[in-house]
Amino acid sequence: MKMKRTIPFIIIGMLSVLIGSCATIGHYMPLSPGETVIGTIQTSFVARDAWFSKNEIINTQAYIKLLEAAVKKYPGTIDVRDIVWVTGRVIENINVEVFATGIVIRLDRNER
Repeated sequence: MKMKRTIPFIIIGMLSVLIGSCATIGHYMPLSPGETVIGTIQTSFVARDAWFSKNEIINTQAYIKLLEAAVKKYPGTIDVRDIVWVTGRVIENINVEVFATGIVIRLDRNER
């Protein structure tokens, strides 16, 4: 009899954990063969209005934020590839915390 009373609580607890820990993972702009890798970059930011939106919005925001950070760290003509991002907590019901990493490449092969 105690088992029948316990099962609903177990199910509710498991659902709460699953819903509370949901994270979206994205991969954007893969690295192409022959690109000159000069380093890595990482950042975190709040994706505005991203909770119910498509991944393209977070892809774009992650690229922009990573490129901004990369330009401050690496000289020359650079770009960011192989972007991987993970969403974190929801802020104000529609904004999402995002953690992103990327590989910095050199676009001008003559630069060193």
